Amino acid sequence: MAVIERVEWSALDRQVETQQRNRETFSPVVSLFRWWARRPHAVAGSLLDAAIEAFGDDSFVVSDPFSGGGTVAFEAARRGLKVYAQDLYPWPSLGLATCLNRADLHEFHSAKADLIERLDPLRKMYRRCGMASSAEITHVIRVRTAPCLHCRSNMYIFRDPLISVASRRAGEAWAFYGCSACGAASRRHRAVETFSCGSCQTRWRAHGPKVYSQNPQVQCPHCRRDCLLAELLAAEPRWHPVLVLERNVLGGRNTHQLRAVERGDPVADRPPDRFIKKLLCSPIPEGLETGHLLRGGFRRWSDLYTKRQIHVIRTALEEVNRLDVSEPVKTRLRLSVLGACEMPGYLCRWERHHPKAFEAIANHHYSRSTVVVETNLLSPTGRGTIPRRLEAAERGLQWMGADGLPSTVKHAYAGGRRRRLSVGAIVVTGSSERQILKDGVARLVLTDPPYHDDLQYGELARLFHAWMVDAFGIPLPSESREAVPNSRRGTDVIDYERLVAACLAESRRVLAPDGRLILTYHNKDMKAWRALGNAIRTAGFRIVGLATVSAENSADHCKRGKEAFLCDLVIECIPRRRGRPREPRFAICGNLDSPERRNLIAVGRALAERVNQRQAVDMTERYASYLRILGEDRLLIR
Repeated sequence: MAVIERVEWSALDRQVETQQRNRETFSPVVSLFRWWARRPHAVAGSLLDAAIEAFGDDSFVVSDPFSGGGTVAFEAARRGLKVYAQDLYPWPSLGLATCLNRADLHEFHSAKADLIERLDPLRKMYRRCGMASSAEITHVIRVRTAPCLHCRSNMYIFRDPLISVASRRAGEAWAFYGCSACGAASRRHRAVETFSCGSCQTRWRAHGPKVYSQNPQVQCPHCRRDCLLAELLAAEPRWHPVLVLERNVLGGRNTHQLRAVERGDPVADRPPDRFIKKLLCSPIPEGLETGHLLRGGFRRWSDLYTKRQIHVIRTALEEVNRLDVSEPVKTRLRLSVLGACEMPGYLCRWERHHPKAFEAIANHHYSRSTVVVETNLLSPTGRGTIPRRLEAAERGLQWMGADGLPSTVKHAYAGGRRRRLSVGAIVVTGSSERQILKDGVARLVLTDPPYHDDLQYGELARLFHAWMVDAFGIPLPSESREAVPNSRRGTDVIDYERLVAACLAESRRVLAPDGRLILTYHNKDMKAWRALGNAIRTAGFRIVGLATVSAENSADHCKRGKEAFLCDLVIECIPRRRGRPREPRFAICGNLDSPERRNLIAVGRALAERVNQRQAVDMTERYASYLRILGEDRLLIR
């Protein structure tokens, strides 16, 4: 009987859909450190519970060779299972090791309050002279400026005149619109079709064209000639502040007002006292993702931040080192502070229809907006600030609880000695082509392999690694062993298949003879499925079961309005045995109530044929055949 047959899939779907809408409440550990494509905690937890029931054992070793955000490790630790987690990169692996390590909750609470108090004097950088003591700028919104390529007059690059609605209130009737001629922001009714700039009286359409172009152009408001946006952005970035979000405390309650910049507002990017310029001076390397930064005129990592943001993060790290607290508490504080580096003031995007700042890499790419927002990293309100991150770290510690954290946590590197895991957790940094468990130690390998070329994990993590190099002296990791096609590195689908196969073969070595490998996966590219099938077969596994399960939040910005997969295919495998022993019955579980789910099961059946028959199978033809059997005429995988 397959492990996945023990899961109540309909109930799990409902649980996932509820939890994915508010992950920070149901799974607070997702806020502890940034990683991408985290799978739902409810799915990992249900699969672990099913494995405990199937094995009749509640103390076996669970391995996740592509641990990333640590979902499997957290859920396994909460159930008292022994945990082996490995990731190629130091940011997620050291972050996971920090979060699994036991720390005293009361000590952390006191240390958090002490750190916030020590940093409080820096908040004066966001207060202007004469501003009420409770008033503070929490966000500064800026627009990119550049001289016209023809007349050299200054242009303010509002790709769309709408900068932001005036508040988050339901039915908000007012909004701010930007003038490309003078850079002023004008408050006007949201229903207007045109508006007159309150500063220079130039008249504009209230909304820009919705036409997509690979080579967008911007019309100069002065000479009316078109300029290629790419050429405007190639120069060193210059910025003009247009709006601020001001926080006041009235009657013990926070009030926020979005308004145009006024004389005396602290919006200039001047270096604070004790500013150390050398931090983050390393150049931004070429890449598929980081290339967008270079084409945007950024050259060094420090170019992405305002000087006071760098000063705040560096000072916070220094103050953590001065605290007289235990090392586990210090490492959690450092992780929270360092997480704020994903809020660079010249890269973060402002959500204009629901006013808030988005992290620079929130949507699996570096932001490419010409209207950006600087977050006051010491504000007690606002997304991604240090106080909010410290609160999240405390909630995560409470959520895991004393019984949910391993008794011991060791961090190691992939080149270390091989060992058994008798208690606690081991978190490893380095390629899972070499894992440091001894043969046959793990009973369950539960993981989600890299999603082909959908995500360039290493390039996105460069932002965090740049800080880790400068702040902690950690060597810059090599990306050469990452299982992802990347034309800049000269890797393709063959390299992806080879690396995934090598990692899964090593997982086959550490897996007990009666153990199970369970993968979660989705992709719209048949090349990715074909490569995954070849990797599973090469590694010595046989597929014995498939299921579909909800996995994504349809309201996420990167999914909204797109034909993206919101479900995963769960693939259960067993080690292939010599000879022709009796194989378990093939299981298909989960709902088939949508075109997406039927497509996943169809491609899963084709995948299983390719793996189990150990011969060339035309997956495209078999996939289409299974779709017809399921009565589905929409092909979502090509």
